[in-house]
Amino acid sequence: MAIVPELNQSWKGNQAVYGCEMAGHMELLRTLPARIASCNELNLGIDLFFEGGNLPKPYVDSALECPVCGKPNPRVAIPWGYHGNQKIFACSPDHAQSIIANPTAYYAASAATMSAICERATVMFDGFQSFVGSSCPKLFLTSWVLSSKVKYALGFAGVVAMGVFLEWLGEYRESLERRLWMAGKPVYQACDQKTPRSLPTTTTFIMPSSRLPLTYSLVLAGLYMTALTVGYLLMLVAMLYETGLFAAAILGLGLGFYLFKDTEQAEMSGNIDPCCST
Repeated sequence: MAIVPELNQSWKGNQAVYGCEMAGHMELLRTLPARIASCNELNLGIDLFFEGGNLPKPYVDSALECPVCGKPNPRVAIPWGYHGNQKIFACSPDHAQSIIANPTAYYAASAATMSAICERATVMFDGFQSFVGSSCPKLFLTSWVLSSKVKYALGFAGVVAMGVFLEWLGEYRESLERRLWMAGKPVYQACDQKTPRSLPTTTTFIMPSSRLPLTYSLVLAGLYMTALTVGYLLMLVAMLYETGLFAAAILGLGLGFYLFKDTEQAEMSGNIDPCCST
């Protein structure tokens, strides 16, 4: 993913490492040596650049200093991160090893935090987790950052309402479709009765073979697209991998099912996949 300039950890010596919006990646970059030492996924290498040589791209013409001693024009590079071609520069291999051993000692400042309950904003967490103490979830729009308890509560309630609305809309759309057909050419068929003297007590609605008027079809198409839109938005909520919002989506769908679904009918219609329900 592309880095976000605002998501960075500044170092002494006019240096910094940058992260993307994926939750947890900035923390990984800040604690990289400890992570690598514990899992042995990667060995931090040291690249030497001779005095008078040019720094590698994109660090050419950068006014860098050694984070340890402040000496200008460092020529020892420490690749920092699994991807992205980021490096931290020192003036000697010994100072490079000092940085690897204790990187936090050479931070110029702590990484910026967004609020008291979460540090930065993210569009996706790295596996299911809570936003508390991690990153603030972005809900649909870049400006909709749930960076406080009140905003998160409103977002949670909004996701629940979306789930309830989607279940109601599915039932309403099916009911409206039946009424529109009946407004066109209703056809009824009496149910079979074993006792000839008894009158039919129930009827079965049969869809006419003729097409609906254009206005009716446009209304049903609009409701169908609305249902798909809300369903895909709930899918995006699930793809955030934020535990609370995922629970809100499931709660809303379950509550809508309980309130609006006719569980007494012989065969229930609908689709349990909200993003692709027809």
